[in-house]
Amino acid sequence: MCNAPNRIVKKKVAVKAPASVANLGPGFDVLAVAIEGLYDIVEVSLTAGSGKVYVTSQGFDIPSGEGNVAYHIARHFMEKHSISNHDLYIVVKKGVPPASGLGSSGATCAATAFALNVLFDAGLEEEALLKLAGIGEAFAAGSPHYDNVAASLFGGLVILDLVHGKVFKYVPKRRIPVAIVMPKLKNLTAIRKTEYARSILPKHISLEVHIKQSSALAKLLYGILTEDLKVFGEAISTDYVVEPCRASIIPFYSEMKKLALSEGAYGFNISGAGPSVFIVHEDVVAVARIGEKVKSLLNERGVEAHAFVSYVSPKGAEVVEVVE
Repeated sequence: MCNAPNRIVKKKVAVKAPASVANLGPGFDVLAVAIEGLYDIVEVSLTAGSGKVYVTSQGFDIPSGEGNVAYHIARHFMEKHSISNHDLYIVVKKGVPPASGLGSSGATCAATAFALNVLFDAGLEEEALLKLAGIGEAFAAGSPHYDNVAASLFGGLVILDLVHGKVFKYVPKRRIPVAIVMPKLKNLTAIRKTEYARSILPKHISLEVHIKQSSALAKLLYGILTEDLKVFGEAISTDYVVEPCRASIIPFYSEMKKLALSEGAYGFNISGAGPSVFIVHEDVVAVARIGEKVKSLLNERGVEAHAFVSYVSPKGAEVVEVVE
């Protein structure tokens, strides 16, 4: 357990970080948005000790100890900063469902990295904070990728410059509603689902596909920067590389997309690695109605699913408690 007896806590920091929707259609690994309503909370306590890390996870049957992404981030942080005369006790309170495509591990990673930075007053710049959080994503997905953690860390819509390790954040001026439909698939595991979803993607694409994908991505950015949600929706529905491959692991995906668009959705695509899908519309009532119709389609075909409405969140990770 994390709260070991006879330990005097010198300082404790609790941080919450939101769920996220990554890729947004053609923006694989370089675009993501934070969404409201689902959060992970990570509490990190500092005690005297010998450089050990203890992690306890609460909720959704996520592993504690070395099987948790928070452990690997904390272990890396302590080794890099030569912290050997203190122990860390970490409690991960899961609010973002794992294996859902909503950046569950990314939320934990973001909250953990942010909490460590505050706990030790490390003064990490955005790039260093992002790389620290990415340590956990590398453990969860088999390789580091920063779209979900960037959205959970910084909020809003994030654009990643992978060459220079930078993040550009844009906060829409209007509230953008997003409906999420989450199929419950028993054959997916929390830790390795994303790794599998990445493994089925093509290693090479043609110049023609590259041009069409780049055009869709440019259109997406135009749509969000002008806040033309119809243009934005058309763009997120257009993906020539990732969506065709990952659609095969999501039951009735084509039917869901066809239904959503026929019901007036501005845009529809896979959230991250799936199996959740997301729907965009300017009207919250309309997007909720469409989400319920998509959920009902799955239910009628024997697939358990949950639907809810969220908004793009302007906030990323934030401190909720400091005890000294």
